[in-house]
Amino acid sequence: MKRFVGAVLCAVTLTAAVGAGDVLSDLKISKKDAASETVQSLAGGQVNTWRVRSVFKAASPATRAALVEQTLIWTKAYVNSAQFGKDYAAYREQAKPQPPERTQTVDEELAQRKKEREEQLAEAKKNISETPAEYRKFAEEGYKAAAAAMKQMDTAEFRKMERDGIVMQRKQEDENHEEELARWEEEYPADPKELVKARLEQFLEATEDVDFDAKLNGRKFANAQYERKPQEWKLAYRAGKEPVEKARAFAEAWLKEL
Repeated sequence: MKRFVGAVLCAVTLTAAVGAGDVLSDLKISKKDAASETVQSLAGGQVNTWRVRSVFKAASPATRAALVEQTLIWTKAYVNSAQFGKDYAAYREQAKPQPPERTQTVDEELAQRKKEREEQLAEAKKNISETPAEYRKFAEEGYKAAAAAMKQMDTAEFRKMERDGIVMQRKQEDENHEEELARWEEEYPADPKELVKARLEQFLEATEDVDFDAKLNGRKFANAQYERKPQEWKLAYRAGKEPVEKARAFAEAWLKEL
């Protein structure tokens, strides 16, 4: 599962609270886009923070906290709606790995390969007459070598080996597809409540020990250990104590309901 920190701390980038018409109008975000970005942030754990970065950055700590809380209230209402269930199901289905596309049986593919080799050999023979005289001898020798190789391939032993290779390749493709499906099931659970729960837990874990009193040297932390912290930890630090505490309280209460 990818982390939900960005979706919580920067939820303002999703809608800036759809219920607050003035803010939504200022950001030029439609309700449809707001819903779409909410689904994407929950499913993928990625949020476009640049969309309203300047608005959030310019706001006071109290205003930031209010924006985060207001947006999370809207997000929760949307997530609990029937429409979210439909939107998430559609998004999940679109992300579903597709099985290998095959239009031929193993024997048909085997026959197709043989046909292509024969056509290539015939084309090589045809091209000999069009080859400049000074290079024609090399072309003829190349054709003879290809014809000899073709003759060696036209045996029961080689055809069996080639067929086994096609079977093994298809088996590997099917196994890869099963692994992709398993990852898809994990990343996009059928029940979206599982996804929301995981995101909330990840957010709480990532923001558990943020040092909001940490000092900076330019854009870097004075404490070298903080520079090694995950991006989500740094994002929480820059968001500020009040909005993060508001988001954590909201997340904890929401988790209890789940």
